[in-house]
Amino acid sequence: MRLDLPLLAGAEPTLGHCMWSATAGPPPPEATLGAEERCDVLIIGGGFNGVTAGLKLAQAGARAILIEAREIGAGSTGRNAGMVNPGQFLGPEEIARHLGPDHGRRFVTELGAAPAMVRALIAEHAIACFLDDRPIIRAAHSSGAARVLHAQTEAWQRLGADVVMVEGHDLEALTGSRRYGAALLDRRGFTIQPLAYIRGLASAATRFGLRIATGRTVTGLTAKNGTWLAQAGDCTIQADKVIVSTNAYSGDLLPELREEIMPLGAFGFATDPLPAAWRARIFPQGHSLYDTHKVPLFFRYDPEGRLMVGCIGFLPKGLDSTGWADRALRFVFPQAPRFPWRFRWSGRLGQTPDRLPHFVEPRPGLLATLGCNGRGIAPNTYFGAMLARLALGETLQTPLPRTAPHAYPNRALAREGYDAAIRLYRNTLLFT
Repeated sequence: MRLDLPLLAGAEPTLGHCMWSATAGPPPPEATLGAEERCDVLIIGGGFNGVTAGLKLAQAGARAILIEAREIGAGSTGRNAGMVNPGQFLGPEEIARHLGPDHGRRFVTELGAAPAMVRALIAEHAIACFLDDRPIIRAAHSSGAARVLHAQTEAWQRLGADVVMVEGHDLEALTGSRRYGAALLDRRGFTIQPLAYIRGLASAATRFGLRIATGRTVTGLTAKNGTWLAQAGDCTIQADKVIVSTNAYSGDLLPELREEIMPLGAFGFATDPLPAAWRARIFPQGHSLYDTHKVPLFFRYDPEGRLMVGCIGFLPKGLDSTGWADRALRFVFPQAPRFPWRFRWSGRLGQTPDRLPHFVEPRPGLLATLGCNGRGIAPNTYFGAMLARLALGETLQTPLPRTAPHAYPNRALAREGYDAAIRLYRNTLLFT
């Protein structure tokens, strides 16, 4: 990619600037839409949630159309670190306190198994997305964070989850760094190439009959005589049900969904493929890592050996932003030289006040889940399948209560405060 682009804070480069574009397969085939279309379920948004819903609907024999404003995976789906983690950042006891015993138990059980659902889809549809079984390292940045991870590990182990703590020299052998003294390894998780995965999943869905149209924005959505009418460019689509899978990219079409969450930035830098000598010193066994900082760092390799470093927030302003990447890399790996950064990209994730996803039904027949708080691959795969089953008329005991939308408290002020706090933390406190 060209690093001479004036990428300022909040800007979002195209997928071509993302490391994953170098190893992703081709986009899925497109459908040609007429002036008027009729379907059972309309899906708005082509990320993990929407594409999984479309696949499950098509497999069930439903007529489904998916509309994506840009290209499949163009949002955070194609820009994230590809870490397939179970559940959320909260431990099982915290989740139960938020959701209550019944929903909490279902959430912990079913979302804990969500990575296995991703794995099964990859196998079922022979998706070439470089699945790597090495568990993801969740590294404690302080002694207090290590105590929290120990408590979460014990809570997960009581539930039978394959979660362990790794410390000291054993952890250093995995990372090649002395920066972290303790880490949680959840063996239910793994990594994938996320853009390759979503393109492969979408291609599989089209083979079952899902019709995908990209480069179209749904600008109108109205209920009429028990059905929905959507305007997507020059096409009017009539649908019995609508699944909205726009998450942090929700716009003016349904302001109540946009206001439900607070969008946070996330960005990444990546090198050229590293020489074998340096790969033997930086994550020598090929693991991926994210840490417990309030503004976490994350690291991983792509399938060809490019090293990625990323963080929460929007891209640092100015053309010298690669200086931040140099600093972050040497903070964890002080022995590292100054590698050239060939890719630079950003995206958005949706944060909720309680740090848990929300399941909302703004109007009858209009369904959405949103706000995975940075853990989107496995949860959104699960929720996409769940929404498909509900749209087909199934009665389910869901892991989240179905509610009307609720605006994020003081959203505009909170967003400004978060942006400022993240910048301060990322540029100062993160490196202390």
